[in-house]
Amino acid sequence: PLIWSPTKHTHWQDIQEYFANYMINDSMGMISNAHTVFADKEPEKAESKPCIELAKLFSAAVDFPKTGIPALLPPHLRVREYPDFMEKPDKPTYESKGIIGKLFREIKDKPQEVPVSSFTKRVAWQAYDHDLEVDGYEAYLDDAYYFKSKYDHKIASLMHHYRIKTEAELLWGRVVSLSGSSKRSRDAEGVPLAVKTLRKEARDWFSKKSGKPGKHGDGHEDQSSAKASAWYHVTYHPDYWGAYSEENQPHFISFPWCVYDRLIAIKKDKIKAANARGRSEKGKDAQLRHILNSLRF
Repeated sequence: PLIWSPTKHTHWQDIQEYFANYMINDSMGMISNAHTVFADKEPEKAESKPCIELAKLFSAAVDFPKTGIPALLPPHLRVREYPDFMEKPDKPTYESKGIIGKLFREIKDKPQEVPVSSFTKRVAWQAYDHDLEVDGYEAYLDDAYYFKSKYDHKIASLMHHYRIKTEAELLWGRVVSLSGSSKRSRDAEGVPLAVKTLRKEARDWFSKKSGKPGKHGDGHEDQSSAKASAWYHVTYHPDYWGAYSEENQPHFISFPWCVYDRLIAIKKDKIKAANARGRSEKGKDAQLRHILNSLRF
């Protein structure tokens, strides 16, 4: 038991060879696509012999990075044409007779729009929440305006890059208006990551200017609240509506919600204070009624 042979030392050449072999022999995508095709065409669907064989191959393909044994797709399991719902314009396709194909054709040509109303100046007057104003927010308005302009430019760039029509659709992450089916899958995965990265960048702007948002007891609490309030103000106040319009772009409203935790904390504090005032007023009313009742006797 004490005799132990150390493993072979790994060199860069070994890593390069392993990576090259993995890229050459990684067949999970091909197997998955073949399984989808056979499951659509075969009468027994996913329980057909080709699908079962492909499922076993896929299991081997998943283990390939650990075992080094590639899962080779035999000729009889290679597909020559794809169902229309897989949207492969560069490959031969056929009209799928299955339920997925029928559903795909049912919705394919319907207009895909996100039912979102525009944020007009009238809406700004109605939507602005004075509870989100805190003492000292005015000192941060210039910085907030600068970062709001910067943020909006990045939002507009993402919408242009992914050909997305609305800010809501971009932030929602469920893209319904991407152009070019060959890019759709890749872009649909890239949109949420791009939005997440932008939100993180915005929080970094906030932190560098006012301390870490939401951190208590370190002297930054009031500063963070005032900064968040300013971010909200330059986004939702009617005086700032249309102030960021470039090339007739719509008024974007997601900027302050990058620090949603601060805005929620401000709102909770205002509600708590209002409830406390309400209880105090009720207490005073009760005392007054008691005094008046006493004077009647």
